[in-house]
Amino acid sequence: MKKEELLKRIGSVEQIGGVRDVILNDGKAKDVRAIEINTGKLRLTVLPDRCMDIAQADYRGSAISWISKTGITAPQYYEKNGMEWLRGFYGGLVTTCGLKNIGGPREDIGLHGRIANTPAEKVSVFSDWIGDDYVMKVSGEMREAVVFGENLVLKRTITTKLFSDEFTLEDTIVNLGFEEEGIALCYHCNFGYPLVTEGAKIVNVPSDVADITAPIHGKTEECIGVDYADSVVTVGIENDEMAAFITYDRANLPDFLIWKMLGESEYVVGLEPRTTNLGGQRIVDESAQVMVKPFEEYKTFLKFTVKEK
Repeated sequence: MKKEELLKRIGSVEQIGGVRDVILNDGKAKDVRAIEINTGKLRLTVLPDRCMDIAQADYRGSAISWISKTGITAPQYYEKNGMEWLRGFYGGLVTTCGLKNIGGPREDIGLHGRIANTPAEKVSVFSDWIGDDYVMKVSGEMREAVVFGENLVLKRTITTKLFSDEFTLEDTIVNLGFEEEGIALCYHCNFGYPLVTEGAKIVNVPSDVADITAPIHGKTEECIGVDYADSVVTVGIENDEMAAFITYDRANLPDFLIWKMLGESEYVVGLEPRTTNLGGQRIVDESAQVMVKPFEEYKTFLKFTVKEK
């Protein structure tokens, strides 16, 4: 429907969608800023205080993302030692891992690095008509820096429009220091019930790892690497009612991991485009970091699409 025809029927876009900027006010999520984006089909909760990552996501009222037992936690509860990062791992549709480590702990950097617990600066919200499209866009910058060390900035923009069943996430990492820096990056994209359910399948992966079962008591996690030859990859999860997909460019995200955790309570499938198949100390020991020269930029792009079947 064109802008003029739609505005004959509503007084405000907020009746059917739009962007709302709120503060969470309970428990360990107290004072966390959240930006809710509603296309009328997709609803996303973006957390500027947690790397502009995406927590809850639903499609026509049905959950897509997995939210862990920790719930959303404010960045001041970040625990960096060893595996303690998990105490603040709320899951969500997107948790960003990096920028100096992904995977297991290494040296003084804990599991999956610091960036997911870094609040954004220069947060910007745009929601307005561009022609007949009502465009919604949120952006912000996360800085990972230390005296006598790195000065890295991650610039993120999430974009969608009214009535859309898809959105894009675009990142630019800039090295603002005067020394070359090694980085590692993983998009920990976490899908949960009711999208993840008995009989659902992971799409565009080997058939022997595609099946999703009911929750299994005592089940442990599986981490499964998948090799792709195509320059652009689309992978997702589908059941009898809906499907969700991620499309990404392998130029800057050449590796892919399935995190399959089909246990009780932890019932989740993670689809993870990333820069390397190595993690923890092996990233440094085996020179698996992406080297970014002073003032050089490293760009990534992901598109998320949800469909009814």
